[in-house]
Amino acid sequence: MQLEELLEYIDIPFSFHKRPIPLQPQLRVIWGLSTLVLILYICSRGKRSSISRLHILNWAIKTRENRERLTELLENRSSPVATFIQYEPGFNKGIEYAIAERLVELQNNGRVHLILNGEKLAKEIIATEQCLEDEKTFLSMRGASVTEQLAKNLLKFP
Repeated sequence: MQLEELLEYIDIPFSFHKRPIPLQPQLRVIWGLSTLVLILYICSRGKRSSISRLHILNWAIKTRENRERLTELLENRSSPVATFIQYEPGFNKGIEYAIAERLVELQNNGRVHLILNGEKLAKEIIATEQCLEDEKTFLSMRGASVTEQLAKNLLKFP
């Protein structure tokens, strides 16, 4: 039976809604690479950051809701206990790929440092219109407010 024939038998109104398409697993690493270099370039002191802080900012920029939750926390309108931050293993893969591609390097103190190739990629992403616009805006406005001490406190276990 063809689609047209099938549609003739349906006797109820129906409609289609455009839904977001999930990012394919193989592309998540590319997204992670892009966000990693943006975080380090836009809002990290000396283009260096701890992995904990990177994970917090990566979590924050994923959704509007997460950005709002972190903003509430930064403005003391919410408790750190009420803010549940998800640690994404896939983001670690992005960090590993970035090290392998010589975009970043892992320093002896465990911090991730953006190097020249990573800076070039970050500048390209920033210059590209309609590419991670919400993420770039949030990182520019709020990213530097997530300090290493705040990251340490947020991820501290009771």
